[in-house]
Parts: sequence; structure tokens; C-alpha cells
Amino acid sequence: MSDKYNKEEPSLLQKIQNKTGCLFLIIGLGLLAFLLPEIFGAKGDLFSSNQNSVGTIGGESVSYEEFDNTYNGLIQQLQANNPGMPIDDNITSQYRSQAWNMLLEKKTIEPQYAELGLAVSAAELEDLTVGANTHPQIQQSFRSPETNQFDKQRLVQFLKQDINQNPEAMESWLTFQDQFTNGLVAQKYQDLVMSSFYTTSLEARVKGKETDQTVNASVVSLPYNQVSDSAITITDSEILAYAREHKAKYKRKASRNIDYIKLNVVPSAEDATAMMEWANETAEKFATSKDDSAFVSIMGSETPFNPNFQARGSFDPAIESKIFSAETNKVVGPFEKDGVYSVFKVLAFGTDSLRSVKGSHIQFSVQGADTAAAESEAREVLAKIKSGETTFEAEASRRNYDASRATGGDMGWVREEGRAYPERLVKRLMSSGLNNYVITRSSRGVHIAKATSGVSIKTVKVAIVDQAIFPSSTTDGQYYSKAGEFLGKANSDKPFVEVAESMGLNKLIASDLTEENHNVPGIEKSNKIAKWLFDSETEEGDVSQIIDVDGSYIVAKVSKVTEEGIPAAEDLRSEIEGILKNKKKAEQLVPKLETALASANTAEELSKATNAVITPVPAASFNTGNLPYIGRDLDIIGTIAGTPAGKKSGVIEGKTGVSVVYVNNANKYTPADLEAARAQLQAENEQTAQGTVRSALTKKAEVKNQLYRFFD
Repeated sequence: MSDKYNKEEPSLLQKIQNKTGCLFLIIGLGLLAFLLPEIFGAKGDLFSSNQNSVGTIGGESVSYEEFDNTYNGLIQQLQANNPGMPIDDNITSQYRSQAWNMLLEKKTIEPQYAELGLAVSAAELEDLTVGANTHPQIQQSFRSPETNQFDKQRLVQFLKQDINQNPEAMESWLTFQDQFTNGLVAQKYQDLVMSSFYTTSLEARVKGKETDQTVNASVVSLPYNQVSDSAITITDSEILAYAREHKAKYKRKASRNIDYIKLNVVPSAEDATAMMEWANETAEKFATSKDDSAFVSIMGSETPFNPNFQARGSFDPAIESKIFSAETNKVVGPFEKDGVYSVFKVLAFGTDSLRSVKGSHIQFSVQGADTAAAESEAREVLAKIKSGETTFEAEASRRNYDASRATGGDMGWVREEGRAYPERLVKRLMSSGLNNYVITRSSRGVHIAKATSGVSIKTVKVAIVDQAIFPSSTTDGQYYSKAGEFLGKANSDKPFVEVAESMGLNKLIASDLTEENHNVPGIEKSNKIAKWLFDSETEEGDVSQIIDVDGSYIVAKVSKVTEEGIPAAEDLRSEIEGILKNKKKAEQLVPKLETALASANTAEELSKATNAVITPVPAASFNTGNLPYIGRDLDIIGTIAGTPAGKKSGVIEGKTGVSVVYVNNANKYTPADLEAARAQLQAENEQTAQGTVRSALTKKAEVKNQLYRFFD
């Protein structure tokens, strides 16, 4: 870094700040987008009360207030950059996750900056704005309209004068200023981590040899299945001893299992009838409406009023022809599809600047560059269609690989300059005439095509009132009553599954639910279930109240509670029993191989002495996946790679048996370009380093995310 960054005299930006009261003004959406991934959330107070905690990071409780301040800061920035943008559930969920991740980085990585002495000086900031090295994103925001080049004078004027004329921007920058600085420091930290990894030529040479050099070997094995499983017993204490010995693999977080039933509340036949009546009444009122835009809004239509003219192909094919053939101010409908009832009012007709046509096609793929062969095949198929030997629809359904495969080749209405189908195919349909077969080439191959309508330039302006059918309060009450009946029976002494079966319901299971991962199969939002499940008073055997989730009613029972640590032996048996049995089998088989090795010098001699199987491995390396008849056994693969040519290994206790490796010879090996290999390995190490450091810091912090306690 230049010595000027260490100077004590006021920088140009500091002088600007003295005049304007602010170091910078928000640079624009481009800079915000550039820096957003490195933003750290606003500071907030921490409260010791567990009831106010949304989780813990590094043993420190994260208060709801701190989280909420961070989240609201993100939403305010989003709204400032996108005025009028609706904040729906998806955006809310996304930004809550981002707020948590920002706090996570702030509390795990930001302390590393201070320990390493990473900072950004005022002189450095000057250099990145009005200095000689203006950041590219700042340059992008201050380009001259005439030359489209960065205009530094505009930037200086912006900082000196314009900021005082925009109090909102001044306030926004006071928040953004820290975010910008943190983003620069975060980049320095990332660069520091990446630069700490250096790959030598020796590492690259060894890596290349390990992965690309193959050897020819023979593996002599005595499979474990020679010893009967029934002859070996594994006790619970042995399972637990093994699990404790391999604690890192078998230690579990606290978890819970549940049995549950789910009643999906769906509209009844009576609800459908009532909805049709609503649609008919709406059509009558719509016909006499004077202000159609207001009527659409008042009726709560799911489709907002659209004042624009729309071309052919804009509506469902089942209703579109009726819309385009209707008279102005006439109502079309009601129309029902997938539970949505729609009423259309034709307001006006217009003329499109582009043509549209309805068509069908059969596509023939071109093998290599042999388009002539594809055209010849198309002519043969067309002859069969005309003779009645086959049908257009059958051939399209068999050959097409676009959306028209499911419609017998029907493309619907296609418009000039559209992207759904090749331009050349669309143009040919425009000129082919109604129901005339044509064969044409396109960027996707060869097509038999026909226009199933005349060419149209007609557009229509339509007002739509539509509503999805929904369960009435009566229907909802019936499902709730059934859930209540189930709840009453589930709280009795009868097994949960027995109660479910008696009421014609399916008992569902969700296992190994944790506070961090409590997703329940078939339920999109399971936070409500988690609130009950992980409540301090909820115990094994408890049955929940009726939980309303995603338009369904849930009743659940805690079938099992597992505390943090090594699980019970019965829970580990399926994972560990086979391993321990193989170990005991190895105790019987290893001596057989060791005794024979004393006199057997070749794989054949050892095989003959022990009646063992020889598996030839013609080309093995560290990149080898499955070995023939053995599978993926890393112990054997590693032994093959590490045994010198012409030598044999000791006895290996593998996954499927005990084995001895004989390395016959090393295959021919041509080393790759050493510098290119070193550069590739260096890039891989740098990429791995970024994620590894963050993952290690997060693991050390023992993070617990409990946002589910506050949000559904």
C-alpha cells in the first residue's frame, strides 16, 4: 500500500466532509449490489433473556431486537432502491435468512479483522473514490451522458454540493458508510486468506503422479461372508464403545421424532357450486359496469387490471377464441381451470405491429451435418401421414422434445420475434396457408409444419376478474372438527397409528428433527410445529394441539427424544453392528493370510494356499472409484497406490474382506505441464480456503438458529 495511506494530514475527502457533514453520499444501486454480500448488520443490544433470543453465536445470545434492526435495515435499503416494490412472503423469508447470515458473519469473522489489524484508512477511501484508483462501480455510477465515460468532476460536485440538497440520501449514507468500509475490510481478509496458500512445484508433481499414475495390481481376498453372521454377537456395550471411540462421526445434536397426521382442507362440492354462483353473479355485474378498472379492484381479482392490448396466445386456448370473437363490452365466461374461476370483459380491439399464427409441427433431429437425411425422413413420414398409415399427432408426440410433445405437435399461437420456436419455422408458417403441410429447416433441425389458423394481427384489451376456489368456513369447520376428534382419541391410551387407521388417516413420520433443521416432509413451513416440539415443556409421548399450517390441520405426537451426544445403542446398531461383525470376522481370517504369506511369494501362491479370490486391477490410482468385485474400498486403493512395483502389502482389513495387495508394475505415465498443474492446484486451494475458514469459524462458534420461535 502507498505511504500516503499513513499520512496524518486531512485528505480531500476529509475536507469535503468538513464542508458537507458527511463523508460520502450513497453511490447508487450498482455499488449497493456490489457491496451487499459483505454488509454487516446494524448494532443492537443484547439481552440475556432466553425468551428474547433468536439464537446463539459463539455462546453469545442474539436478541430479537438486534436481529430485527438488521432485518429492517435490509428491507429499508431494498425499498429505497426499488420504490413501490411489494414485500411478499418469499422476500420476507429471504431477507430474514440474509439478516441472520449477516449477524453470523459479524460475530464470527469480523473479530478476526481486529486481531489481524485490518482496516481502511481515510486516504485509502479517497484513493478509491476521487483519487487515482476510483472503484469501477463508482465509475459506473458517474458516467458522462455524452461520452459514457467516467466523469470525475461529476463525482466531486456530487460529494461537495449535491449531498446537501438531499437529506434522505445523507441519512442513508450514514448507515451505508460503515457497510462500505466493512466490505473493503472483508475483501482484504479474503485476499489475505487466499494469499496464505502457496502451492509448490513439488506438490503439483506429487499430486499429478498420485492422481494420474496408474499401476497394475492383484488383490487376494478372503471375503467376510465366509464367516456366518449368526456365529457372531455384538453387544450394546461394544456398539457404544466403538461410537465413543469415533465420537466425531457418531455424536448427534439433540433431536426429536414425531408421528403426525395431516388434514388438507380442500373445497367441497358445495364450495364449487357457490363459487360458480359467484362467477355468474360477477359476470352479470361486469356486463353493466361503467368503470371496469375499479370493478376489477373492488371484486378483489387475483389478476390486476391490465390496460394494455394483448396479442393472440395471451390467454388459455380453451377460452381465447371466444375472447377474440366477442363483441366490444361483452362478457366472456365464467371459465374454470385448475380451481380458478375467471370472467373476461372485452374492452377494445387493436392492431398488432407483429403477426401471429397458430401452428403445429413435427421435429426431426439432424445427426451430425446430414440435414438431407433428416429431410428425406420427413418426406417419408409426411407421405405416411397423408396415406393414413400414421397421424400427425402420433409422430409429433414421439419425436418432439419441446412443449408441443404433450399436445400432439400443437404449438398454439406463435408470434413473430418470439423465442419459443425457431424464427425460420415461424416465418414459414406465416406464408404456408391454412392446413398446408410444409417441410422446412431451422436451427433445431427439420420440421413438418402446418398453420392451423390464418395469420392474425388482432389484439384485444381485456379486463379480468378471477378468484381461486377456497374452502368455506363450513368446510373448514368440518376438517377442524375431524382434527379435534382425532386429537381426543390420540390423547387416550390407544397407539397413534391405531387411532389414525380407525379414522381412515395415514400416520406420517418425521425423524431426527433439530432446531436448526426441523423440516417436516410434506409441510412447507414447519416453524409452528418446531415451536411446540422444542418447547422446554414438551416431552416424549406428548401430543400437540391442532396446528394450522399451510391450509392444513396437523396433530403430532413426540415419538422419541434424543439428547445431544452419543445416541443409544439401539439407534446405532444399524450403522455399527456390521462394522464390528467384520472386525470379529477379520480376527478369524487375518491369521490365515498371515500364515500363508510366510511361504507365498506370488498372488497365485497365496490364493492357492488359502483358497482366496484373486481380483486383477489393471489400472488403479487415487482417482479410482470402485474396484472390480470389491467396490469402493479406500484402504485397498490407498495400499495399491502406496506399495512399490514388484512388492506386496501386509494384510488389509477392508470393507468386504481381508486382503493382500501385489503391485505387478507401474503403467506408462506422461507427466502434465508442471506449471499449469501447479497453477490449477493453487486455484483449487484458494477456492477451498475461502469456504474452509468460514466453516471452521462457524463450527467453533457452535451456532444455534432459533428464528422459528418468532416467525411462522
